[in-house]
Amino acid sequence: MIGSIVMEAIKTVTECARSGEPSACAKSLIAATDAIYAPLKPVDSGLGEARRIASLLAGIVANSFLLAAAQKEDSEAFLKEVAKSLEEIKEAKEPIDEAKALLERAGAGLFAPAASREARETLYSDIKNYVEPPQPPIPRRRRAPRRPDPSQTLRRLLRELGRRDPILAKQVSQMLRELGLL
Repeated sequence: MIGSIVMEAIKTVTECARSGEPSACAKSLIAATDAIYAPLKPVDSGLGEARRIASLLAGIVANSFLLAAAQKEDSEAFLKEVAKSLEEIKEAKEPIDEAKALLERAGAGLFAPAASREARETLYSDIKNYVEPPQPPIPRRRRAPRRPDPSQTLRRLLRELGRRDPILAKQVSQMLRELGLL
C-alpha cells in the first residue's frame, strides 16, 4: 500500500518539476508528504517510528523532485520559488486537499490524508539546503559552500530504507530507475 502511494507521489512531483509552476509544485510536494503519512498515522504508537519512516520517504520524494527539476533549463530560479512557496504552506496544521486525490490515484482512497510536521520539515529542509547550501561551521578557506548532491542523498536514503523495509526500497528504486532519476 505504501509503495503505491510513494510511487504515485514521485510520479506527481517529477511531472510537476518538469512542467509546472512553483506554487503548484510546492502544493504537490506537501500533498505527497500528507499522502505518505496517511496509512502510517493509524499505526503510529507515539514512539515516532512511523513519523521517521514518513520523513525518510519524504526525503526520497524531495530528492527525486530536485533531480527532475535540475533537468529544466532555468532550474535555479524555479527551485527558489518552490522553496519560498513551501515555506508559506508547510506550517499548516491540516492536510492539503490535493493529498486526497493523490491517495485515490494510488488506490488508497480509504485513508484520510494526515499531516506530519516532521515529514514536511524534512521535505522543506532538503529543498532549502539545495537552494541555499549551508555554510561550513569553520571556514578554513574562502570558497563557496557545496551544494548537496540529490542523487547521492537519494541513494543514501534508499539504503536506509532498505535496512527497515527491503521490499519497499527495491520497489521505489526500480521506479526511480524507470523514471531515469537513479
